[in-house]
Order: sequence, then structure tokens, then C-alpha cells
Amino acid sequence: MRREQLRVLGWSLVGFVSSWYALIGAVDTVYRWISNEPLTLLFGFALTVISLIGLVWSSRRGPWWCLVPVTVSAIAVILGLVADSTLLLLGLTIPGFY
Repeated sequence: MRREQLRVLGWSLVGFVSSWYALIGAVDTVYRWISNEPLTLLFGFALTVISLIGLVWSSRRGPWWCLVPVTVSAIAVILGLVADSTLLLLGLTIPGFY
């Protein structure tokens, strides 16, 4: 495989992992590892933003067939981003939400 293909597939994998962390962190499991809810949500938010930037950057340089995993990963990343940002904004605006 060429370097561009590996880079695109790597960012797709990073996108899947960060969206998994963001969605699980917004729902349930990550609280066992980190007990501070705003910190968990902020970390998931930061991971999804970084991976979305990496996905966009690498997809422009990769071959056409790599657009399939990038698109699926980008959809998962956007779902994680929406979940974390919604809960984070609700927690910052409503006292006692967390």
C-alpha cells in the first residue's frame, strides 16, 4: 500500500475509535475510568474534532476508493461530536445538570 492509502485508513481508524469514545463517554462506560463528567465530554469533543480534521485532510490526498471508509468514519465522528457537544453545552448552561 502506498503512504497516502495508509494515512487515510489510519485516520479512518482514529475516527472510529474517537467516535466510539465520544458516544460511550456521553452515555455510560467512561465514567468508570474518569469520574469528572465535563472532563470526559471535553476529551471526547477534542478527539472528535482532531479526527475530523485529520479525515478531511487525508481524504483529499488519498485515492478514490478510500472515500468509503472516510465517509463512514466521518458520519460516526459527527454523531459523537453532536452527542458530546450537546451534553457539554447543556451541562454548562443548566446548573446541577451533571
